[in-house]
Amino acid sequence: MKLFEVKIFHILTVVLLTSEATLRPIESDRYHNYDSLTQLLHEYATAYPHITQLFSVGQSVENRELWVMRITDNPDMQEPGEPMFKYVANMHGNEAVGREIVIYLIQYLCDSYGRDDRISGLVNSTDIYIMPSMNPDGFERAIIGDCGGVTGRNNANNVDLNRDFPDQFDAQPRSRPRQLETEALINWITSNSFVLSGNLHGGSLVGSYPFDDSALHKSGFYSRSPDDDIFKALTLVYSRSHSTMHLGRGCPQYSESFPNGITNGAQWYDVPGGMQDYNYLHSNCFEVTFELSCCKYPQVDNLPTEWNNNREALIAFIEQVHRGVSGFVTDINGQPIPNATIQVHGIDHTVKSASFGDYWRLLVAGTYTLTVTADGYEPRTVSGVIVTNSTGTMLNFTLFHNNKPLQPTKFLHHSNEKLEEFLHLYASKYPSITRLYSIGKSVEGIDLWVMEISDNPGIHELGEPEFKYIANMHGNEVTGRETLLLLIQYLCENYGGVTSVTQLIDNTRIHIMPTMNPDGYSKAHEGDKSGYVGRSNANNADLNRDFPDRLNRNKKIKAARN
Repeated sequence: MKLFEVKIFHILTVVLLTSEATLRPIESDRYHNYDSLTQLLHEYATAYPHITQLFSVGQSVENRELWVMRITDNPDMQEPGEPMFKYVANMHGNEAVGREIVIYLIQYLCDSYGRDDRISGLVNSTDIYIMPSMNPDGFERAIIGDCGGVTGRNNANNVDLNRDFPDQFDAQPRSRPRQLETEALINWITSNSFVLSGNLHGGSLVGSYPFDDSALHKSGFYSRSPDDDIFKALTLVYSRSHSTMHLGRGCPQYSESFPNGITNGAQWYDVPGGMQDYNYLHSNCFEVTFELSCCKYPQVDNLPTEWNNNREALIAFIEQVHRGVSGFVTDINGQPIPNATIQVHGIDHTVKSASFGDYWRLLVAGTYTLTVTADGYEPRTVSGVIVTNSTGTMLNFTLFHNNKPLQPTKFLHHSNEKLEEFLHLYASKYPSITRLYSIGKSVEGIDLWVMEISDNPGIHELGEPEFKYIANMHGNEVTGRETLLLLIQYLCENYGGVTSVTQLIDNTRIHIMPTMNPDGYSKAHEGDKSGYVGRSNANNADLNRDFPDRLNRNKKIKAARN
């Protein structure tokens, strides 16, 4: 009876919260400063825990959180095959319309979920991320009613964040450090598999697509990306769904006109170091910039109109994340292959598969040839792939091992701390063939780690020989230490892919100790070719002179054995 009562109480709590949130109108009667924005986001995260997750990707110069609201049907997990979408607004702090309408969008998606079939389907099938403000410090300085000014545009260090990203045409050393807000977005972009993104600005009325600059760095030059066709199509979806953007009139004060309400970024004006191009060139994400209003920070009574102008466009653009080709890349055993490269013939731009082997390739309607490649596997090409504008095309790839061993590509010295991290990493990545254990501690209390590699780690199999490698007995002799780490990497990464490696591990119980003398290693110096610093252990004993000797069985060993 108690279990039944607990279940009923939980259900009633969710229903009441949802019902209460439904009655709450969208707050379009005021601008939300940082404190009120924070409060509202927490309220919605609390009211809708089944579809939201609130988190920060970092902090601004003045220590304000860069809030992101995640909206999806399973916010506590990453669902295989579900594409990631993001909106980022208020990159320029005084361009406030985008900030407010994505706040309204958060409310609208949450309050409509379970009541509107279109919104419910979108939330159930898409991993949506919304950042209302990338520049909260600038917004706090901006002035309401300032339509064309620059107060609050930059961050607290007076840096334009949309000129602060790495630029493909600028190889000159930076004169200043990258801003905290920029670094936070770079880390967020590159550590996730976003597919599509909208960057919301103000000061004009147009959708602008890559590239945003060119090697010439002059305005009026069309800087075409390899995916020009799909970028134009994506931008047109927003423009045509917007109440007025599609008219192409731009802003009268600037005598602008944009056919169909869209433009190539660089043709409009050159933007070096922009976030839009960075997304495209350094991740899987296709980003488009939308200028939403001729007045950057209009009076409050304009906000309901701006929401109505943009609501359908915001939703229609999110839906575009499902167009093109998507699927999974797996091996013959159905295991996912992350980081596989998906190449569309005739388009000089690739995307990578994500952690579940899932991939998404945005494309306009047409017939395509796709090739997938991955280290250790034979390439796979599929021709005649038909893509429509109405629904996405599912295409899975199964790759076969090519039996070519994967070779280590990074060669560096590992401190004792980094060595331990390395061993734990490979033990966690390959638990079916590894066992990490310590046989004791050094004088200074450092574990003497051993990595066992076998098809049944921890078990002595009848008839299976056991083998061991030991390195770094003399702490200043480090080549063997690093070589054994590379060997661990080589064996683990090629098991199941290279016949000789697989057979060796299946038929041998291998024990590898990269360092017997970590104390000595910590005292040794890189570049010391013939010295003795670090050779002995912490008690200054040469460990290779410290074992019982067959010719001196009765000799008293003066140095304490360690």
